[in-house]
Amino acid sequence: MRKDYEPAVYLIIFKFEGLLNKWWAFKKMGLRGWKDRLKQKLRFFKMMGTGSGNGFGIIPDFSTYTWIFTTDNATGLFESEVFREFKQKSGMIRIFQMYPHKTHGLWNGINPFSDFPPLSDPEEYPWISIVTRGSIRRSMWWKFWNYVPKVSSQISEKAILSMGMGELPLIEQAIFSVWERTEDMYQWAYGNTYHVEVVKLTKSLGWYEEEMFTRFYCREVQL
Repeated sequence: MRKDYEPAVYLIIFKFEGLLNKWWAFKKMGLRGWKDRLKQKLRFFKMMGTGSGNGFGIIPDFSTYTWIFTTDNATGLFESEVFREFKQKSGMIRIFQMYPHKTHGLWNGINPFSDFPPLSDPEEYPWISIVTRGSIRRSMWWKFWNYVPKVSSQISEKAILSMGMGELPLIEQAIFSVWERTEDMYQWAYGNTYHVEVVKLTKSLGWYEEEMFTRFYCREVQL
């Protein structure tokens, strides 16, 4: 990984194996102290769980968790005790370094990706990634989840990665996807019948209390 960490957004996927490691990660998800300490050092930080199956199931996947955070320099985080502990206990880790290209909406009252200046050299990021996030109205969650299996069953094979994430089961949800070509992303977004219908319903039913969409320049990095 590059040592001259520029300001960026990072999304890290941790995959845990074995009952003890999964239980450890599950407990970490519910504890606030270590998260609050990281938030003091970073612009923005969230830990999220994931869904079962293809990542979009209602039942949680207790083996897979994600971090998403923004920082001016990631060196301190990657050298921190808590990151080393997560890395040591996980059987697999993937790190995506991202830079915001377009963003709108809010995440808990703020947009953490809106204050980045234009990227000087986009060609250093060969992929694009999308993070969509929504806080589902309690009265609408059953309608929302009725459509999730239909949409997720048609996830494009051209996506490098696509997964569901969430801070709070059923309510606080996000989707992360990585694409090699913009054309493939647009083809899926506007060619998937169920996805187009969900977008229309989102506007007509207002089933989000809060939502955000961000498109990033993206690359996978190794430590």
